[in-house]
Amino acid sequence: MPLALKHYQERALETLEAFLDAARGAKDHAAMQAAFDAARKLGFGESARPYPYRVLESTMPEVPLACVRIPTGGGKTLLAAHAIEIAAQRYVGTTTPVVLWLVPTNTIREQTLNALKKAGHDYREALLQHYPADRLTVLDISECEQLRAQDFGNRAIVIVATMQTLRVDNTASRDVYAYKEAFEPHFASITPEDFLEKIGENDLAEQRYLKTGDLGKVKKSLANLLAWYRPIVMVDEAHNAQTDLSLEVMKRIRPACVIEWTATPALTQNVLFHVSAQALKAENMIKLPIVLSPHPNWQEAVRDAVLTREKLAEVARGEDDYVRPIVLFQADNANGEVPVEELRQHLIDTHQIAASRIAVATGNQRELDGVNLFDRTSPIEFVITVQALKEGWDCSFAYVFCTVQRIRSATALEQLLGRVLRLPYEKPRKDEKLARAYAHVSADVTAQVASELADKLAAMGFEEMEAVSAVVQPTLGDLFGETPARTVVETSIEVTEKVATLMKEAAPDCVAVDILASGTTVVKISGEIPAALRERVSQIANASVREKVVHAVERHHAQILSAGAPSQRGQRFATLPRLCTEVQGELMLLDKELLSEIADYSLSAQPTDLPNFTQQADERAYLIDIERGKLRIEQERQKYLVDLDTATTGIRREDVIKALADKLNDGSIVRPDLVAWIGKALEELAQREMTLIYCARHINRLADAMRDRIKSLMADGRLKAFQQTLFGENAVARLSDHFQFQFGASYPATSFYSGRYVFRKHFYPAPGDLDNDPLAEETGCAIAIDEHEAVKFWIRNIERQPDTSFWLPTSTDRFYPDFVAEMKDGRLVVEYKGGDRYTNDDSREKRDLGNVWSRLSAGRCLFLMATDARTVGKSVAEQLTQVIGAPRLLDR
Repeated sequence: MPLALKHYQERALETLEAFLDAARGAKDHAAMQAAFDAARKLGFGESARPYPYRVLESTMPEVPLACVRIPTGGGKTLLAAHAIEIAAQRYVGTTTPVVLWLVPTNTIREQTLNALKKAGHDYREALLQHYPADRLTVLDISECEQLRAQDFGNRAIVIVATMQTLRVDNTASRDVYAYKEAFEPHFASITPEDFLEKIGENDLAEQRYLKTGDLGKVKKSLANLLAWYRPIVMVDEAHNAQTDLSLEVMKRIRPACVIEWTATPALTQNVLFHVSAQALKAENMIKLPIVLSPHPNWQEAVRDAVLTREKLAEVARGEDDYVRPIVLFQADNANGEVPVEELRQHLIDTHQIAASRIAVATGNQRELDGVNLFDRTSPIEFVITVQALKEGWDCSFAYVFCTVQRIRSATALEQLLGRVLRLPYEKPRKDEKLARAYAHVSADVTAQVASELADKLAAMGFEEMEAVSAVVQPTLGDLFGETPARTVVETSIEVTEKVATLMKEAAPDCVAVDILASGTTVVKISGEIPAALRERVSQIANASVREKVVHAVERHHAQILSAGAPSQRGQRFATLPRLCTEVQGELMLLDKELLSEIADYSLSAQPTDLPNFTQQADERAYLIDIERGKLRIEQERQKYLVDLDTATTGIRREDVIKALADKLNDGSIVRPDLVAWIGKALEELAQREMTLIYCARHINRLADAMRDRIKSLMADGRLKAFQQTLFGENAVARLSDHFQFQFGASYPATSFYSGRYVFRKHFYPAPGDLDNDPLAEETGCAIAIDEHEAVKFWIRNIERQPDTSFWLPTSTDRFYPDFVAEMKDGRLVVEYKGGDRYTNDDSREKRDLGNVWSRLSAGRCLFLMATDARTVGKSVAEQLTQVIGAPRLLDR
C-alpha cells in the first residue's frame, strides 16, 4: 500500500506541478522567471521573497530547472519518485516517460536502484501508483543495452546512474558515449536530419568501432538515445552537481526538465520550495530536540548511553506499536584508544550485555547485512561502528548515539547524527521522551560540543536558528526532564590580538579576552550581544577571519534568542477558536474541502464552454528539398502542410473521453460525473467546428483548458456555499471549544529574522519569514506589536502550514493572518497589508472574514487589518491601541 504523503510533501509536489504547468511554453529567461515566481508564491505564500532564476544553459533557456530543498530525513527520494509522474503529465505530456535518475555515489546508486525495484518498498509503490508493473522498467545505466526499441513510448523507463558515469571531458573514454551495436534498432528510423543535436566529428572519429564512412551519421550511443528522447532528469544531492562538467552533461543529453533534490543547496540553485526541519518535526518525521550530555571520559559516556537505552526501553513498553530503542556507538580506529573490539568487550564485561545484543558494522565486520532490525525477534540493541554508517544505513529505532572519540570537529559526529533522527513509523509517540534523540559524547567543553553539533545539523539542511534550538542539555542531570534546559550560552574563539581589542571595545560587558600560556588570544563571549558588536565584526578586513568571527558571534546571538524564548522555557501560547459549522447534525471544522461538500455540486450540470481552448494553426513545418543540386531546409511553407484535422480514421470518441478523464481525474469528482461533462464539452467543441481528431491531436492543451474550467466552476460553487455559511441571512458558522488551535513546540519557518532589531516578545526564538530591514512594512508592523505595552507574546504566523499555523477558511483556500498576538487581557489577530493592497478584493474578503470571526467570539478575540499611516492617518501602534481600547494590563 502506498505511503501517505505528509502535508509538506504534498505542498512540495503541488509547487513543483505549478512551476512545470507555468513553464510549459516558456521559451526564454524572462518567461521562466515569471513561472518560477508564480510557483514560489504558491509554495511560500505572498510573503515569498524574490529569487533569481538561473537557466540551465544559455542555449537551453526553455528547459525548466528547479531545486527542492528538504532537510535530511524529510523523504527526498520518495518525493522524487512521485515527481516523475507530475513532470511526465504536466510538462512532457506523456504516460511513458524516460527518466534519468542521477545520484552522487555508487553506494547511493545501489540503494536507490534496489529500493525502486523492491516489491513493497515505499519508492517502488510510489512508481506503481502511476505506472503498472508490466509497463514500468527500472534499471541501472549499465543495463541499458537490454532496452528494446519498442520499450520507448510503451513503458515508463527509469535509469539510475551516478553523475560521474556521464561527467567526463573526453566522451570517447566513457561507455555511455560509445557506439553500441545493441542500439542499432533504436536509430533505424532516425536520420541525421531528424536528429536535433549536432554530433562532433572528433567525437565520432575517436570511436574505435566506427569507420570513416560513418562520419556524419548519428552515433548509436546511449547518450544520443537519451538526447533523442529528452529524459526527465532527477538529481539527488544536487549541490554536488553544480560544476561546469555537470552542466556539460545536461547539454549532451538534452533533458526535457531537470528537478534537483538536496538539503543544502548551492547559492546558484533555483530553490523552488524549501521546508524547514521544524516542519519535519511537526509532522513526526524526525526526533527533536537532541539531548546532549558531555562526559569527562569515554567510560562514563558509554555507561550513560546504556542507561538511557534501558530507560527508553521501559518507556517504549507503553507505546501502541513496537519500538526497541537502539544505541549507536562510534569506536576509535584500530590504533585508537578504544577500538571496536575493546568497546565490545567493555559492554560485555562491565555492563553485562549479552554478545547477541551487540552488532558490529565496520568495513571488515558486517553483522547488520541481511538483518531486519524492525523484527520483534531481533535481539540487537547496540550497534558499534567506526565509519560504516556514513551512507545509507537507517533505522528509526536508533535513539541514542555515543562516541568514544574525542570531539574535535563536527566530522566526528558525521557518521551517527543522521542515523538517529528519523522517528519510528512517522507518527506521534505517546511519551515525549520517545520523540527526542540522545547524544553522549566524550568531551570537556559543553558549549563547544553543542556548537559543533549545531554545525552538523546546519550541514544537514537545518536553518541556523533551528540548529541552535535543536540541541539541549539535561536539567540538573535529569536526562528525561519534561523541559530540558537550553545549552549554557558561552562562546570561545581564537582570534588575533587586534580583533580581540576591536571586539572588546564594541562590547565591553559581554566580551572577555584571555591570553593563554601558548600566547594564543582567546575571546570569550557571554550574555546578550549588542548590535554594535555584530556590526563591528562584519567589517573585519580579512575575509577568512571575518567569516570565522561573524559565524561565532551570530551563533552566540542565536543561542541567546533560543534560550530566552517563551516557547523554549515551557510556556504556552493561548488557544484560538476556529470557525466551524453544523452538517447533518455534526459540528465540523469549516475549510475548503467541507465547502465543496456543502456546495451540492454536480459537474455534469455545469456549463461546458471552454474559452481558453481555441483552434490554432500547426507549428511551423520544415520543408526539406533539393534546389540547384543542394539540400535546402526552409520554414514557413504553409502551402505544403496537410490538414490532418479533417482525417476520418483511427480515433474513437470513447477513447478521447477516457484519455481526458484519466488526465483530469484527481479524486475530487466522481468519474461518471466527470465523463458526462467531458462528453458534453466535446459536443460543444464540435459545434465550434473542432473535430474529434483535432481534440485528440491537441489533447494535452485541451486537458489543460478543461482543468482550468473545472477549477473555475468548483470555485464558484464553493464561493456560493461560503457566502451562505458566513454572511447569509441564515448563516450557520460559529465558534466552538471543540475546535481550538494551539501553537506548539514546532515553528516551521523557512527562514528566520536576523536583523539588528532584537524582538523581546516573540514566542519563538526569532520571527520567521520576515525582512531584516526594519523599514520594511511587515517588519515595521512586527516592531510595533513587540513594543506595544498590552502585548504579552506574539507570533509571526507562517503561511501554508495548516497544522502548525493559525488560519481562517476562505472560499478558495486558507487565510493565514500575518501576526497573532496574545494580549495581557485577551487575544488579537493582526493581518497587515501595505497601502497599495488595503482595498483590493482579496483584502476585503479577509477583513470581512476576520470581523465575522471576531464577532462570533463575543469579544474574546479581536481583529485588525493594519496598514501604513499614509493610508489611514494613524501609525500601526495607534491602530493597535484603537482596536484594543484602553489597555487593561491584567494578568490572565
